Amino acid sequence: MKKLLVSTLVLTAAMSNAQLYGVGASTAGYDFYSINTSTGAATSLFSFNIPNSTSILGLTYVPTTDRFVTTVQFSAFSTGLVEINLGAMSATQVSNGIPLNSSGSPYFEGLEYMASLGGIVVSYGQGGFWTGQLALLDPTNYSLLSNTGQILNDGDVVFMDGTGALNVMDSNNPTSGFMRNIVTNPFGTPVLSGYGANMFAANDSDLAWKADEGRLFLTQGSLLSEVNAPSTVITPIGSYNNAGFVTNITGIAAVPEPATLFGIGVGLATLMRRRRKR
Repeated sequence: MKKLLVSTLVLTAAMSNAQLYGVGASTAGYDFYSINTSTGAATSLFSFNIPNSTSILGLTYVPTTDRFVTTVQFSAFSTGLVEINLGAMSATQVSNGIPLNSSGSPYFEGLEYMASLGGIVVSYGQGGFWTGQLALLDPTNYSLLSNTGQILNDGDVVFMDGTGALNVMDSNNPTSGFMRNIVTNPFGTPVLSGYGANMFAANDSDLAWKADEGRLFLTQGSLLSEVNAPSTVITPIGSYNNAGFVTNITGIAAVPEPATLFGIGVGLATLMRRRRKR
């Protein structure tokens, strides 16, 4: 009965114009949430655990595979790529082609699917919480398509804005004096353009553009907020209050089309037909 209820919640989200989702640490390990963009309230859809990981950061949605991807951290020099299947309510660590650091592990943080670039852009680097390079991963098998040398001081957050441009934000290690930088031609001859005010803080861990609302959302630990277009004002929306508990969400992503989760609806319809036949 509980699984049917959760499936109904997911189907309801899929039938809307779009939906904002999030990931964050929980008592069960990690939870995957749907987020109400009017109030900030977060509803847990399912829990998962990645053994030996200590934290989770960033979230992006890949429409070509209907999967979400996030980053888990094992140490200051080692991270893992996790693929989330909302239909199956599962999360699995997957292999990837991100270049290894001198410790023999990949270390990366922010990530964003960019259709214009044909893959998933990931900020990576030597580690020790430093990621000033960019890698482009194949959206199907996460192999390496291209990568850069050091172009940023650091790259905690990678996101696409309302113009379709690639952005990198880092609140504690600004590049050329700017926390937020737009990166043009990242895998050719990269050009960085500082943008907006240096108004971000340490808990500002991910941003997501939601096209149907024309809004850029920001997760600030236990709070959902909105960033205005010139990036000069952050407006709080509301707390991620889940069944009386304040939830810290460290990665957010928007599903842009209702048809992308069609498979979930088919599965639920099949289940209900089977129940009626009994």
